[in-house]
Amino acid sequence: MRQSALVSFLVVVVLSAASVGAFAPSTPAARPVSSASSRTVPTLSTLHMFGEGGDEPPKLTRDSEPEDYFATNMDKMSDSEKLPIALAGLAFISLPFIAGLIALYASK
Repeated sequence: MRQSALVSFLVVVVLSAASVGAFAPSTPAARPVSSASSRTVPTLSTLHMFGEGGDEPPKLTRDSEPEDYFATNMDKMSDSEKLPIALAGLAFISLPFIAGLIALYASK
């Protein structure tokens, strides 16, 4: 029993060390420096993200914006019509905490 517990513990320690090493960021100080890489001049490279490159769409300006753009029902409401919705959201988030404080102090 004691030996199997020790083996299990060692397996957990080895797997933990391996997983930590796999996700640790590599720094330039941690990388071994070879003589070939020290003689080369670093070049600038660009990072191409998804959707970048190729033909860029024209920038949206006030003049090129279409008159009938997509707008939700909330976008069409005035600020005075949005106020009750905002207050209801604030109450929805804060009321559970207030109820928890009341229950905490009532139990003392």
